[in-house]
Amino acid sequence: MTHHAGMAHFVKVQPSERSGIHRRAIAEGMNDDSGWLITLSDLTLLLLCFLAVWYVKSQEQYAATRAANSAAQLARAKAALRSTHAVSADDADWHALREEIEKFIAAAGMTGEVAIATAPNEILISFKDTVPFASGKADLRPEALPVLEKVAAVAVSRPAMHVGISGHTDDRPISTAEFPSNWELSSARASRVARYLIEKGVQPARIAVYGFAYHRPRVANDNRASRGANRRVELRLARSSELGATHNSEAPGR
Repeated sequence: MTHHAGMAHFVKVQPSERSGIHRRAIAEGMNDDSGWLITLSDLTLLLLCFLAVWYVKSQEQYAATRAANSAAQLARAKAALRSTHAVSADDADWHALREEIEKFIAAAGMTGEVAIATAPNEILISFKDTVPFASGKADLRPEALPVLEKVAAVAVSRPAMHVGISGHTDDRPISTAEFPSNWELSSARASRVARYLIEKGVQPARIAVYGFAYHRPRVANDNRASRGANRRVELRLARSSELGATHNSEAPGR
């Protein structure tokens, strides 16, 4: 009897119940001691996802920036190449134009009366004053007309070209009813040449007129030959509107 009564106090536990009890114990232990690990792992996972997305986006932006920079560099290189070719073509055209005018002057038999010189952006054609004008006058003589017609044709065929015309005298004073001083004479001669070019089709806005009297001599006015060299009419053919701020009257180097 005693043995059976003691056995009655033991409760038989099935295997499935034991496993459930074990799981609950583990869960309770984790809730009590290790819950922060779950939160940390979630945050770590989110951070890794953010870094992955950021890396992908940064690579896309880097690739786009490199492509844009490469395209810009290529465009600049092409523009520089085109500019170099354009400058070379302009230089060749400018040299050919000078030769063309020189040949025309030679064919007209005026090499001794009309001088030509060039600078990087201009051609200077210088007439002895006795070719276009009689002494003390501002009426064009027929001898100058062929060269002036050639200049007009050149300017008309090149719309970007500008022409600067300057009149120069020697230092001997003049005082007539028509020209009270060398200022009036030099200005009138330059203006008469300009009017002729306009009559031949050159737009007035592309022409500039200067009267320097005797204040821009080539050489000192100390003898007859020097004074003859200083009396002249000059035409400057410029590639663009830049005729020079001071309009230096000295001939550019050959």
